[in-house]
Amino acid sequence: MAFTLQPKYQRHSIVLVGNFNPIIFQPAWFGAEKLIGEKEREEAKIEIIHSDVAIFSLGWGRIEVMPERFLVNTTQEPYYEVIRDLAMGTFTLLHHTPITRMGLNWEIHFQLESEELWHKAGDKLVPKEIWNEVLEKPGMRSLTVNGIRKDGLKGSYNIKVEPSTSVQYGLYININDHFETEDPKNTLGSDEMIGILKEKWSDSHDNSNVVFELLLKGLL
Repeated sequence: MAFTLQPKYQRHSIVLVGNFNPIIFQPAWFGAEKLIGEKEREEAKIEIIHSDVAIFSLGWGRIEVMPERFLVNTTQEPYYEVIRDLAMGTFTLLHHTPITRMGLNWEIHFQLESEELWHKAGDKLVPKEIWNEVLEKPGMRSLTVNGIRKDGLKGSYNIKVEPSTSVQYGLYININDHFETEDPKNTLGSDEMIGILKEKWSDSHDNSNVVFELLLKGLL
């Protein structure tokens, strides 16, 4: 096998789209509601807390909130389920918050063994024959492919592949498992989307690993 399935770097995130009040989303509130521990609250690194944006980091991840977007992410594997539990706990409490869309995002950087294999992967993703007619030394910068969902839910399954900017001879693969509520215009709370998060998290995680492996095996 010409590659290792052990990623050099990875990040997983939950992005919720709806109507949020950023100023309440600060370490003190999460601590008071027992969504994070006292030590985490005390050691949180606040970048900004404002009516339009709240951003702070914990030891295991990062939280960003804007009026239409809530994000929590981690780069540490032991905390994958922690970000799920935090999102679920937060909007179980704030269940009147309208949430209409959700992205479960799985990002990974893989390092290939050589520059030759790196170019080979790019050539398979974007064959150069047609581009050689119109460009000098064409190279792939970004490729996005969208697919329909297989589970009957509203949304889509989206995969982006790019050369890694973090790893030499690396591939960056981003899987966006996108969900929407059945009737976004009339969604009044968070229950529907948080129910999907609870039901689909494990499947999404497991499927992302299958996709990463299939893509790499197909490219090399």
